[in-house]
Amino acid sequence: MEEIYYYNEQPLQLSYSNTYTLADKLAIIKQIEDDFESGMLSPENMRFIVKNARYGSYTVQRLIDKLMLSGKLKTNPITMDTRTNFKKKTAFEMF
Repeated sequence: MEEIYYYNEQPLQLSYSNTYTLADKLAIIKQIEDDFESGMLSPENMRFIVKNARYGSYTVQRLIDKLMLSGKLKTNPITMDTRTNFKKKTAFEMF
C-alpha cells in the first residue's frame, strides 16, 4: 500500500491542478529532497507521489534516476524494472 506524502499536514495536491504559490512549490521540492537525503522518503511515498501525479513527481523521478545511474539502485521502485524515468543525456545534449 502506498503511504500518503504530506505537506503542511495536507496530502500533496495534483501536479497539474494545484493552488500552491511559488514559495510553496519551492518548499515542497526542498522538503522532498531533504527527506530523501535523510532517508525519510520511503519507496511507498515515492510511489504515491509518482503514480498519483502529485506535485513533486518530477523531483522524485529525478532522484530515482540519480540513484540508478550511480549504481546504488538496480531496479526502479516505481516500475519495478531496470528502466530509468528519463533518458540519460549524451555528450551532445550536455550544453
